Amino acid sequence: MKLFKKALLATAIFGAMGAQAADVSDAVKFTSEEGFAAANNVVGADGSVRVIVREKLEAGDKVTLQFGKGFDVDGVEDVAYTAGVRDVLTSGNIGIDNGTADYTFTLDTVESDFAKGKVVLVLDTGYTVELDESFEVVASAGAFLTTATQSNATLTYSAARWQDGVAKDTVGDNTGTYLVFANQYGATVTNELNGVIERTAGADFVSGQITTSDTADSFTVSLTDKTEFLDAVVDATTATTFEVSGDFTDLVATDVTFTATGDILAADIAVDSLTDNLLTFTVTDTGADGQAGTLTGTIENATTRIAAGEAIKATSFVANAEVDYGYTTDAVVLSNASLGKWMVDATIINVPYFPVGFDGVSTSVHFANESASDVDVIMTAIDQAGNEYSSDALADLAADTVTKVGQSEIMSLLGAPAGSKLSITFNIDANDGDVNAYAFSNAGTGRQSLVTSQQKGK
Repeated sequence: MKLFKKALLATAIFGAMGAQAADVSDAVKFTSEEGFAAANNVVGADGSVRVIVREKLEAGDKVTLQFGKGFDVDGVEDVAYTAGVRDVLTSGNIGIDNGTADYTFTLDTVESDFAKGKVVLVLDTGYTVELDESFEVVASAGAFLTTATQSNATLTYSAARWQDGVAKDTVGDNTGTYLVFANQYGATVTNELNGVIERTAGADFVSGQITTSDTADSFTVSLTDKTEFLDAVVDATTATTFEVSGDFTDLVATDVTFTATGDILAADIAVDSLTDNLLTFTVTDTGADGQAGTLTGTIENATTRIAAGEAIKATSFVANAEVDYGYTTDAVVLSNASLGKWMVDATIINVPYFPVGFDGVSTSVHFANESASDVDVIMTAIDQAGNEYSSDALADLAADTVTKVGQSEIMSLLGAPAGSKLSITFNIDANDGDVNAYAFSNAGTGRQSLVTSQQKGK
């Protein structure tokens, strides 16, 4: 019985040992997808994978490194460091980087076959590589063929005991690839435009403005540029172009200014153009040190728009951005990203088609004020001839009441003649959900609902 128990114990130990295996990571560092493309898919930097030993190596044990078809290995050399930075290997060579450990390997020239990508190393006398220790297998840029891809730029690790050649670390993930690609560039909107426009004159913000001006608002975008990736693009001509759509009428390019942090300088940012509906600006890596950092754009309404007697426009802002890094196609970093919105501090109800003064047709709007206070209403309208109308003389909407406003009253207050096809907007001093409206026309045969759109109050 005791022997049986010992046999079970020995089997359990052997089974646990059999489950151990070296693990080979994929690339220790990402390769820039954009840089690799710009270099015509040719590797330009030394790369490495990490071997984690899951069964102790003893002096004399042999390690076989089998390189995939994406390599042409010429030789093996010692890995050296200068001021803490790993030296570049001789083109075509590979090396073993064991960090602060002092063990060394010797190339087995008999069993190695460079033509077939096979490199055999022998752990030198006096050394061991303990369980869970690791080392990197470094491949020089020149060892990668021009046909190297993620699937063929691989390394497969195996080991054998010095006494009898029995394989060690035979189970597990013993293969890794040197090429793992990731996007070098990225962008995130971290602060949106959120100004709330005063409802009567529309000449300033009641909230959301910057601290130094009631007529200005700002947005912030964070840029990432992983210059630490292998084969990263680092060039003074790299430029990120932003296109921001919105209502910029009555503004000029100098109304938009920028500050920056990180690798981005304010001087790196230039407004290319500003039209009524599109702002275009560019960030250029003039220092050839990458574009990682933040940019903050400030839009000031006072200087030209408000000075000309125009109001701040309620609008939504949407941003697109692409990085020109010297390749045939740009890297898209923002696509239809929200950059915020400006909205009026009111409930805005628009009836885009509201005919008035036509024979046999009667139109009206019914307002439901569900708040406990009377609310003020400002009316504005345009007609089919491009005429503009406005009035603030409509009586306040009574609290907790449904109020009907007919076409005759609207025509009288606006001064719109009979036969006008109006698009009419009601600017109501009410909070979210307090006031709703229903517009309809009556041609004698029944009511017909008129389309309305509504912005809830803040």
